[in-house]
Amino acid sequence: MKNNYIEFPCGCKFEKNSKGLPVFNPNIEALPLHCERTWDMICEGNTKGVFQLESQLGQSKAKEVKPRSIEELSDLIAIIRPGCGDAIVDGKSLTQHYIDRKAGRDDVKYFDPRLKPILEPTYGILVYQEQAMQIAQLVANFSLGQADNLRKAIGKKNVELMAKVKKEFLQGAIAQGNFTEKDAEEIFSWIEKSQKYSFNKSHSVSYALNGYQTAYAKAHFPRAFFTSYLRHADGKPKPFEEINELVNNARSMDIDVQPPSIVNMNSNFCLVNKLPTFGLVNVKSVGMSVFKQIDAVVKQNSYDVSDMGWDKFLMKVGRYIKSNSFESMIRAGVFDCYKKQRNKMLYDFNIYKELKDFDKDYLTKTKCKTFVEALEDLIPYIKKTKRATVHTERHIEQVRGSISALKSPPYELIDRPAWRAKQERDLLGVEITCSEVDEYDTTDGNCSCREYVKGFESNYIAIAAQISDIREWKIRGGKHKGEKMAFLKISDSSCSLDNVTVFSEDWQKLKSKIVIGKILLLRGNRDKNRGSFLVKQAQNLEQCI
Repeated sequence: MKNNYIEFPCGCKFEKNSKGLPVFNPNIEALPLHCERTWDMICEGNTKGVFQLESQLGQSKAKEVKPRSIEELSDLIAIIRPGCGDAIVDGKSLTQHYIDRKAGRDDVKYFDPRLKPILEPTYGILVYQEQAMQIAQLVANFSLGQADNLRKAIGKKNVELMAKVKKEFLQGAIAQGNFTEKDAEEIFSWIEKSQKYSFNKSHSVSYALNGYQTAYAKAHFPRAFFTSYLRHADGKPKPFEEINELVNNARSMDIDVQPPSIVNMNSNFCLVNKLPTFGLVNVKSVGMSVFKQIDAVVKQNSYDVSDMGWDKFLMKVGRYIKSNSFESMIRAGVFDCYKKQRNKMLYDFNIYKELKDFDKDYLTKTKCKTFVEALEDLIPYIKKTKRATVHTERHIEQVRGSISALKSPPYELIDRPAWRAKQERDLLGVEITCSEVDEYDTTDGNCSCREYVKGFESNYIAIAAQISDIREWKIRGGKHKGEKMAFLKISDSSCSLDNVTVFSEDWQKLKSKIVIGKILLLRGNRDKNRGSFLVKQAQNLEQCI
């Protein structure tokens, strides 16, 4: 009997669709909350697109916290909020205190041993507002209403309410008899400071559930996940930046997002042959009205765009497409299926768009196979249908000039990888078919960005890549306090890598060489604790094309 299911190593099992892909149609309320595949992905920091964890901070802290339950995921979401990150105690943030205690690097301490039952789940760190309310109940026998007033007083910085709540707190603590007035004063002061950065647990847990659900979908249905997120990237403040990050994240998971193609005739991102694929409207300067116009012309004339060839498409459909949209589609690779250099197609189009409407009418109806042949046939047609005048002669001369230009271009019509990569970056938000690195001699490299992400292990690592981003950081403590180090984002044609570190000693030597946009061979090794690529040397590369 034919197997109609796909079962993952984690034990999750789904029906196959007609294309052999798993069908994601479960009861979202009944998702298994202990799926190892999902938690492994979160712990690896592969959280782009995961609710509340898609920022670089969320990704890096997920790797450090390594949550394995909804409760721990809730803690992670709470401690990466600005308050915890900005609250410095004993030289480091409360976020880092939580991480170090959870990892066993620091001892778990409690402000008061009697608070242990409340603070034990968060390693002695007051993370949630509800914990402060529980402490108020324990110490001062507060009712839930009084405890909520405490939360409001601190959160809203209400001085009058704070004075009233503090008085009630101290009176309650003394009346309870378990804490001295001095202890109660100290605990209240601690709560007051802590509540400036603590988060609402009910919110955090609901966020964690939502985050887990999106992570589950990404872990089991990555192709559909990326397609959906790419489709909605235009709703982000910086759509191209979002597209770039999503495409590179997909590549790191061995999913190569495909460029737009006239053959597919899809308007927006969709799955084509099981891969996320750009649509025509995802090309800058190509709107839905342009797509609909092309679609209408193709359907009305029953054109088979996959079999037309470049010349026929230009002659039959070219006049119905706005010039700037047509140029953008050529540059973005929409017509690469016709096996012509993009610069050649741009050159042809620039000649075509200068033709008269009379000429374009003729080209639309011609049965000639090539653009040049059609123009050559156009000349006798002009002589036959137009009166012999000065204007007619000028018209014929213009056509002859176009024929000559097509037969003898004044420059070489080839596409260099760096040029193609730039066009795709400008029009799609990301390089799809190549990168600028492809123009350089990379034989001294032993690892690509994707191979590094997949876990390439060696005492010596050399990656040929382009510098995409540089973030300098002033060291706050230790023997290098006040010195600057750098965090880099690099990329090649395989994907991007954003956990690249240059420590202060090396940064001082290399900062003049490491510049955004530059292609370099970066040498170093993997940080065993954090997994970052630690750069020790940077070498210029020679162009080989």
